[in-house]
Amino acid sequence: MGKNESDQELEEFKPKGAIAFFLLLMVFFMIIWFAMYFELLSRG
Repeated sequence: MGKNESDQELEEFKPKGAIAFFLLLMVFFMIIWFAMYFELLSRG
């Protein structure tokens, strides 16, 4: 495994699972935040 091979592998590596998990987590927190926000708005 030479220098060129390791550089090429690092450039092509995309942590798809971690990105998908992070996006899912952000959507989950947005849903919770908006649910609480609208609940508090409805109470006046």
